[in-house]
Amino acid sequence: MPPGSLRPRRSPLMPTLVAAGLGLGQASGLAAATDTGATDRIAALITALGDEDYHRREAAAAELKSLGPGAIDALLAAAETDGDLEVALRARWLVEAIPLDAPHDPPEVAKLLARFKRREFPERVQAMHRLLRVDGDAGIEPLARVVRLDPSTAGSRVAAALLAREWRDDDPDWPHVRRRIESGLGPSTRPSARFLSSLVAFSGTRDQSDRAAALATAAEALGDLRSATSDDADAGNFDEQDERVVVGHTGLIFERCHVRMLAAAGRRDAAVTAAAALITASLASIRDPDDDATDCVDAIAWAVEAGLPEAVEAILAERSFATGRPVVNAAIAHAERARGREAAAAARFTATLEPGAKSQFIDRLQAAILLARWGRVDWAVQCYDSLLAAESGGAEAALAAIMYSEFLHDLGRDREAADCLRRIFPADDGNDGRVPALEQLGRDPRTIRSRMHFFDSCARAAAGDAAGCREVLERALAAYPKDVDALIAIYAFPDNTPEQRSDAVRRIRLALARIEEEIQAVPDPANEYNEYAWLVANTEGDLEKAVRYSKLSLVKSFDNSSYLDTLAHCHAAAGRYDVAVRTQRLARRNEPHNRTIQRNLARFEKLAQ
Repeated sequence: MPPGSLRPRRSPLMPTLVAAGLGLGQASGLAAATDTGATDRIAALITALGDEDYHRREAAAAELKSLGPGAIDALLAAAETDGDLEVALRARWLVEAIPLDAPHDPPEVAKLLARFKRREFPERVQAMHRLLRVDGDAGIEPLARVVRLDPSTAGSRVAAALLAREWRDDDPDWPHVRRRIESGLGPSTRPSARFLSSLVAFSGTRDQSDRAAALATAAEALGDLRSATSDDADAGNFDEQDERVVVGHTGLIFERCHVRMLAAAGRRDAAVTAAAALITASLASIRDPDDDATDCVDAIAWAVEAGLPEAVEAILAERSFATGRPVVNAAIAHAERARGREAAAAARFTATLEPGAKSQFIDRLQAAILLARWGRVDWAVQCYDSLLAAESGGAEAALAAIMYSEFLHDLGRDREAADCLRRIFPADDGNDGRVPALEQLGRDPRTIRSRMHFFDSCARAAAGDAAGCREVLERALAAYPKDVDALIAIYAFPDNTPEQRSDAVRRIRLALARIEEEIQAVPDPANEYNEYAWLVANTEGDLEKAVRYSKLSLVKSFDNSSYLDTLAHCHAAAGRYDVAVRTQRLARRNEPHNRTIQRNLARFEKLAQ
C-alpha cells in the first residue's frame, strides 16, 4: 500500500493497552516479554507498523513476528482498538501467523487446530465444540488459547462462552477444568478473556473478599462485552446477522454466568435482581409470538435451574400476553412450585391442561416433554394423559403416544409404555399392516411395533417371566431385526445356551453390517452412528470404531444427552471408567431428572472406584 495511505490518528489508548497486555506465559513454552524495556520496545514496534517508511514497517513486523506469543496480547489490542488502520491491519496479519497449537497437544487436538484460523467461521465453531469434549479434557487448555489467540473477537467470544457455560459451583470436575483454562489464557486483556479469568479466580477461592474482587472484574468485563461488536475478521463469510447472533448468544451466556456467580457468592438478592433484569432485557425486542413463548420458557427454566425462581415475576410483568400458551403456563407452574407456592403452581398447571385450539396440540405436547425433563413427574403424566384423552386417533395421538411411552419406560412403568404404543395399532394388526398415522409422521411402523414388544419384554423381565420375556423379544426382532435394545437384551440373557449366544452374536453382526451400510449410503444423520456405538458398547465388536462413531454423532448433535450416555458406555466397555464417569456427568447435567442416566452414572462411579 502507498506510504501514508492509511494513517488516521493513533488511538491514545494504545500505550495503556500494550502495557497491560504484556508479561504473559504461553503454554508452548516460548519466552514472553516481561520487563519494562520489553514493554516499551513492543509498543514502539507496533507504532512502527504504521511508519511512512516501508522498510521500517517491514523491520518492525519481522521483529514482532520473532517475538511470537510474547507480543500477542499487545498485537491483538492494536488489531482491535488502534485508530491507525494500517497498524490495525498489520497487527492482525501478524496475529494470524501465530500458531494455536503447542508441542504437548495430543494428536486429536493437533488435528483440530490444524488450519484452524483459515477455516470458515461455522467450521471453527464446530472445532471448538470438539475441543471442549476431547477425552480427559485435553482440549480445554487449547480452547482457552483460542480465547486468547483467535484473530476475531467473535471467535474469542464463542470459545470463552463455551468454557464459561461449563462452570457450576458444585461441579466436582470443574477444578481441573479451571486449571487448564488458566494455563491456556495467560494474562490476556481481551474482554472475553478477562471475564473468563475472573470466573477462574472466583471459582478458585472461597474467600469472600477475593470473590468480591473477581465479581468486580467480571462486571467490568461484562460492560466491555456489552458494548463490543465483532471486528469483521471473517469478512466475506460472517454477515451482520451472524454477528448479532454471536454477540447476543454469547452475551447471554456471560450474563447468566455472572448471575450464577452472584448467587454462589451469597448475594442472592442481587442475583435475583440481575436475573430479572436480564430476562426483561432479553425479551424486550421480541415481537414474534412463537419466539416470545420459546424465550419465556427458556428464561424461566434457566432461572429455576439457577435456584432463582423469583425472577419469574419479570416475565409475568413483561409478557402477560404470552401466558395464554400452555407451554408458558407449564414453565410458570414449574417456577411457582420451586418457590413453594403450591396453590399458584396448581392454578398455572390447570391452565396448561385446559383444552385449546387444535393448533395448540404441539404446544401442549411440548409442555408435557418439558415437565418430564424438569422432573415434574406428576404433572407430566397428567399432561400426557390429557393429550391422549383428547386425541382419538391420527398422527397427533400417535406422536403423543410415542413420546409418552419413552417417558414411562424411563420411569420403569414398562407395561404402561407398551400399552401406550399398542393403542396406535389396530387390534388385529400383524407386523406388516400399514399405519397411516405413523406414515404421516414419517415413522417406520416396524420400529414402533418392535419398541412396543421391547417394553413388553422389560415388564415381563421385571415380573420374573424369563420365558415370556424371550418370547416377546423374538417378536420385536421379527418386526425389526435392527432393534438394538432388543438385540442387547437377547445377548444379555443369563441362561443363554451356547447355540442361543452364537445366534445372538450372528444377529448383532448382521445388524451392525446393515447400520454400516446405511451410514455409508447417507452419512449425515447422527442416529445411525449412535445406534452402531450403542450396540457394540453393550454387546461386542470393534470398540474403538464404536467410540469414533459415538463422537461423530456428538459432532452432528452437540451435547445430546442420549449420545453422551452412549459414549460413556463405550468408554466403560473399554475399561476407561473415569472418562465414562466424566462423560455421564455431562449427560446428567443436560437431563438431571432422567432416571436411566442417573442409574448409569451410579454404575460407572462404582466401577471407577
